[in-house]
Amino acid sequence: MADNRQQLIKIALFLAGLLILGYVLYRSGIIENYQVLFTVSVPLLVLAFLLSLSTIGFRILRWKVLSSKYDTPVTWKDASIVSIASLFYANITPGKVGDLYKAYYMQKRYAMSFFDGISMIFYERFFELMLLFLAACAIVFVELRGITVIVLEVTAVILILLFTFYYKADYFLALMERNSQRIPFLKKIPADFKIRKLAFRDIVPVVLITILSLGSEFVRLWVVALAFGYTLNPILLTIFFCLSIIAGLASQIPLGVGVMEASLGYFLVLLGVASADAMAIVLTDRLLSMYFVLILGFIFARYAADQYNGVPE
Repeated sequence: MADNRQQLIKIALFLAGLLILGYVLYRSGIIENYQVLFTVSVPLLVLAFLLSLSTIGFRILRWKVLSSKYDTPVTWKDASIVSIASLFYANITPGKVGDLYKAYYMQKRYAMSFFDGISMIFYERFFELMLLFLAACAIVFVELRGITVIVLEVTAVILILLFTFYYKADYFLALMERNSQRIPFLKKIPADFKIRKLAFRDIVPVVLITILSLGSEFVRLWVVALAFGYTLNPILLTIFFCLSIIAGLASQIPLGVGVMEASLGYFLVLLGVASADAMAIVLTDRLLSMYFVLILGFIFARYAADQYNGVPE
């Protein structure tokens, strides 16, 4: 009964997202002015696609590095399979809980402890969310400081949080353990599970790769906007992009569908982009990043299932 209710909630959320997307498309005027989609610069579009591939490449590299830090070196092939396939499961589940596929795969393929796999995911997500929130919070400084000061302030905060996490990791892990039974997707995990703490020197490359991964996403959106003839402020665009990602995650709607398009489209209009053009930029960027990755992830997930019975439970 509970499982059926959860399925209904997921379906309801996804349908709500589609309704939001339909409304946004209608209000933006992109339907009547669909010709704007054909004004895109093809060379810049190709560059944006290559940046999307580079983001995937950085995620593969990050998983390979993390695997070696947890004494389970993986091949480039397996790092690619687990990283790309997990993008499919993560994006079709609320809150990206499908990322647990990575831990399952490592357990199935390399006999790694499931909890070690969760530890790797923890480090991935912690720094990714930390950087997103920091960039989003920088909006407070936009009208009050120069760009150089903003960059310095954010960099300082990143370093402070990095050291805080390293020295207070036990507190964060204990907090997660205490609440493990209250979080739906962790209910099947024993309350006494432990996350293996990495040494600070092992955390640094993970953070740097995460910065490069997110940075390539920010640059990709800027290039897509440029492909439609708009040279936007990269700092403001990055801040607004982070806000839209956070909005999509908070909505719990799979893919953040509807919410991300609506929020990012709104922010682009604030930057002076025409409504129809803003939606064209958003749809193109989502196609190159989210929907392309979803299809690619599905292909890799099926390959993993055929080769290693790597289907998530």
